[in-house]
Amino acid sequence: MSAVSGDYVQLQQVVINVVVNALDAMAAQEPGRRRLHIGSDCREPHNVRLAIRDSGTGFSAEQLSRVGEPFFTTKPTGMGMGLAISRSILEAHGGRMWAENNADCGATFHLALPVFAGGAA
Repeated sequence: MSAVSGDYVQLQQVVINVVVNALDAMAAQEPGRRRLHIGSDCREPHNVRLAIRDSGTGFSAEQLSRVGEPFFTTKPTGMGMGLAISRSILEAHGGRMWAENNADCGATFHLALPVFAGGAA
C-alpha cells in the first residue's frame, strides 16, 4: 500500500466535494440506477490515483473542457467554486484532477497525488 503526504483536512474536503457532486449528478436517476464507485490504484509511477465514478448525467464536450474552472457550474444553484478549490488543493499538494465521461453513463473524476517519499503506510 502506498501513502500520500498532505493536509488531511484539505484532502478530505476534496474527496467530499467530488462525492457530493457525483450524488447530485445522479439525483435525477431512478434510485435503482444510481451507482457510485470509489477506487484507488498506483498504476502511474509515483502517483496514487483515486477514481470516483457515478452513473449520473455526465458532461457535454464543452462542459468537460471547463470542469474545475472558477465560477463554472452545471448546477442551477451552484457557485462554481467547489471543483476549482479542489483542483487548487490537489495542485498545491503536487497532484492533479481530471474528469472523463463514462462509456455507458455518468462521469469519472480522477484525483492523483504523488506517493509519499517516506515509503509505504
